[in-house]
Amino acid sequence: MKEEIKVYRTKEGTIFEVIFLILAIVVWGLIIWFVKQAPDIVPTHFDASGSPNAWGSAVRISIPCAIITIVGISMMILCYFPKCFNLAEKHKTPRNYALSIRMLRIFGLFMLLLALVIAWTSLRSTSHSPIPIISIIVIMVIIAIYTSIATHRN
Repeated sequence: MKEEIKVYRTKEGTIFEVIFLILAIVVWGLIIWFVKQAPDIVPTHFDASGSPNAWGSAVRISIPCAIITIVGISMMILCYFPKCFNLAEKHKTPRNYALSIRMLRIFGLFMLLLALVIAWTSLRSTSHSPIPIISIIVIMVIIAIYTSIATHRN
């Protein structure tokens, strides 16, 4: 029987959490400022070419940003519950848990950046380009693939 993995507070974890907190304050300060500066009606959805195809209140943009932020907070909290990680029995090693925890923390930070990009493209940008959102998602996929490969390496 394998011993149960426990997650303790580490210097790396504390650094990630402090960065997350500072970034969350900055991001939400900017989002609130963007909402206050935005006109009454703003584009709320864009088609594949970047043209707006739905319009609405500036406050409405804060809803997906809040949901994405909650997902980021959840990722930071899940780092302390290794039972939630779906690792195969042969891959349940401290190293693999450490990699998975690091990936979750990085994703938590990226969630805040994704919320900021969504607010920026709808409320501040004069033209919409899907490049910032796509680049954040591509980076997240690369990190997930790297962590998956590193976890399965023996």
